[in-house]
Amino acid sequence: MEQSGILRDLIVLYGMAMAIAFLLRKAKQPTMIGYLITGVLAGPYALRLISDTQAVELLAQVGVALLLFTIGLELSLKKLARMQQLALAAGSVQLIAAVLATAGLLLWLGFAIREAFFWGFLVAISSTAVVLKVLHDRGELDTLHGRAVLGIQLFQDLCVVPMMALLPTLAAPEGGQALRVLAALGKSLLIVSAILLLARYLFPPLLRAIVLVRSRELFVIASIFFALGTAWGATQFGLSLALGAFLAGIVLSESEYGHQIMAEILPFRDGLTSLFFISVGMLIDLRFVVAHAGVLAAVVAAILLGKLLLGGASIAVLGFPLRMAALVSLALAQVGEFSFVLLSEGFRLGLISTERYQIFLAAAVLTMMVTPGFIAAGPRVAQWLGQKGERRRSRLAPDETTERLRDHVILCGYGLNGRRMARLLREYHLPYVIIEMNPRLVRQARAEGEPIYFGDASNPQILKAAGADHARAIVFAISDPSVLARAISHARLRNPDLHIIARIKRIEDARELRQAGATDVIAEELEAWMEIAVRVLRLYGMPREAVAELIGRLRAEDYDMVRILPIPGQPLRHLAHLLPEVDIELFIVLPGSPLVGTELRQLELRQRTGVNVLAVIRDPQVVHNPPGEFRIQEGDQLILIGSRRQLQAAYDILSAPPAGTVAERTDAARGE
Repeated sequence: MEQSGILRDLIVLYGMAMAIAFLLRKAKQPTMIGYLITGVLAGPYALRLISDTQAVELLAQVGVALLLFTIGLELSLKKLARMQQLALAAGSVQLIAAVLATAGLLLWLGFAIREAFFWGFLVAISSTAVVLKVLHDRGELDTLHGRAVLGIQLFQDLCVVPMMALLPTLAAPEGGQALRVLAALGKSLLIVSAILLLARYLFPPLLRAIVLVRSRELFVIASIFFALGTAWGATQFGLSLALGAFLAGIVLSESEYGHQIMAEILPFRDGLTSLFFISVGMLIDLRFVVAHAGVLAAVVAAILLGKLLLGGASIAVLGFPLRMAALVSLALAQVGEFSFVLLSEGFRLGLISTERYQIFLAAAVLTMMVTPGFIAAGPRVAQWLGQKGERRRSRLAPDETTERLRDHVILCGYGLNGRRMARLLREYHLPYVIIEMNPRLVRQARAEGEPIYFGDASNPQILKAAGADHARAIVFAISDPSVLARAISHARLRNPDLHIIARIKRIEDARELRQAGATDVIAEELEAWMEIAVRVLRLYGMPREAVAELIGRLRAEDYDMVRILPIPGQPLRHLAHLLPEVDIELFIVLPGSPLVGTELRQLELRQRTGVNVLAVIRDPQVVHNPPGEFRIQEGDQLILIGSRRQLQAAYDILSAPPAGTVAERTDAARGE
């Protein structure tokens, strides 16, 4: 009877959760909210559909252990070290400021010191699951502010370890509190170190032995055993179940099996973690929430306003502009899923009363629900702050030395692509200047001798100071769609003849950039799949010319949907949008080339390949539209126009013409 009861409870909960989460996803809300609403409706304060809440809570504890285990798997310590400025500096400033500000406010309101700091822990954590999902859907995860948010949240997740270790100490009777905190931290540090060492040196050899058996089922069972076994072991030493699972995940994240463990655990985690959030929702008393709506509204407003200010300040103190501080703070304004774990543990230990538990739980859910709207409003808020706050010149802003530059390239962004582009320009002795918003990168690059300056590339004054009025090209090596369109528009207004190249992640963002005035838009997802297609087709022996023709046609089709017609009277720089398959190439006649002394008409390039010779550069003259009897000399530079396939055929003929007549040479090169 009991078995059928728990089975019925699970069917009811999963059925309701499926329906509610489906509706919320249609409304672009996190599924986590759906699970909480399911718990509210099915719980003892509403419809009372669940007969055995203890069994549900037991399964929920397993779910939260798996949740923290997988979060630990995703929390790479190496990744955290690479993001040290954003993760450690900004993360520590944000976390400490949020804890102290919350605790200070509540102490002023008359809360006990232990509960005040417990609330500080709860408020300081932001939602990794909700925020990263929204940023990923918006294509902003790889932007500068996206990486800053990721770094801060990784640091927050890591700090949950000492927070959870301190909860039993906060719940202990008063008297010698400071000594108990130090003793608890020391004890926790020893236990955590022992667990980490044991897991690091025991788990990998066992996993290697299990992998050699080549049994997927055994690997799945072993992964669950390591997660739950470490969690149980942590409880035997006075730590929480969730903390032990989190530590096991951190250890295994650095192993070669981390990704496969994640793939195998994920279905179990998603199924059981939903029960955790449902069980949390069961504790929400709707009548209590309605009766205390005024207090709830004040708590929500205080959390959002406080985290907005502190999150922005943690970025601003590192020297980043106000625009980026706004984007980061809006993304971190909510309360996170780890706060529910801390809240449940603190409620069990008596750190928070039932009434305040209800208030915080409801406030946390509301802050999560406004997160997608906050992040969507980020670009508009950032633009307004940029106009207000970026008018002052930074101490690293471009100076008068850039005014002497002419016909140069402006690189916006000094990430991986920006650094490689700068190296290429430097090797060919081409003039360039770099604009970067990360002050640490600016200082490092300046120390290496790079002509780099601090500033926001979407600011017209920064573009002017970088010499956009006299530049030949500007390359946006950043992928933030919320900034690119505005930056391109400002650059086009400053210099109508400027060649603007922009990089984006998704092809659907290209039209907006074209309309803003971009000359070339490079979509990473499109170019990546084309490169993959080339490798696959060549693997099956397709001729290079056929592959080039196919890829050119596919590229034209994909980019055709974002091609913008030129406005009457605009310069011909927009002609490239209408002729995506037409290229202009330069061919140099090297010393000893068999072409020396040959007349152009003998090559029959037009008849054989479709390529036209627009001009020939023969220092110090340029011969435009050369006649057929024009005789080629050593050092001539032939300017050729045609499709990619036609130019390749022409290059094959011009590069190594075999002996024999010109017709024979041409036919041989074309395989006819």
